[in-house]
Amino acid sequence: MVKKAFLAVGATVLALSLSPFLVGAQEAPQDQQAMMEAYMKLMAPNENHEYLKNFVGEWDVTTTSWMMPGAEPSVSTGTSKAGLILGGRFLIMEFEGTMFGQPFEGLQIVGFDTLQKKFVTFWIDNSSTAFYLMSGAPGESEKVRTETGVWPDPMTGGTIKVRDVTTLVDEDEFHYEMFMTASDGTEFKSLEYRAKKKN
Repeated sequence: MVKKAFLAVGATVLALSLSPFLVGAQEAPQDQQAMMEAYMKLMAPNENHEYLKNFVGEWDVTTTSWMMPGAEPSVSTGTSKAGLILGGRFLIMEFEGTMFGQPFEGLQIVGFDTLQKKFVTFWIDNSSTAFYLMSGAPGESEKVRTETGVWPDPMTGGTIKVRDVTTLVDEDEFHYEMFMTASDGTEFKSLEYRAKKKN
């Protein structure tokens, strides 16, 4: 029964993804060819997907976090495991550790959207029921990736602006920094983690 359900879902997803081509089936052959070429180009990984390989592996992570500007930082340790999925199109990272003295688990998926020409990051964790999304165009240096987004703010019920910076130090280390914009418009660092590859 489960297998049949998965097959049905798969067939539906395939039909939806091909719907632009099916709708245009009555168009001229050259138009159909152009549509197919555009689709094939869109689905093909590029050099930005190669960048994701830098994060594959198992990492020891030291996390420093701040509840608000000027607050004493909380420092903890954890581990992260990352690998490529779906033909190298996406990086999936699993994090385990503690945050403010509590057990913490997080799951991150990073990809490069060839249509938007942006990196897109999806994050969920056991500290909330929210889905967090960030995105950003490639920078001048492949060593630094910057993404921005708007996250739900549980304190106000509204949203808060967020900026993330991921820096590749070398093949065995990377740093991640998160900056939030306070209610007065000033930006402050709320999180930093330093990841070192396990031997």
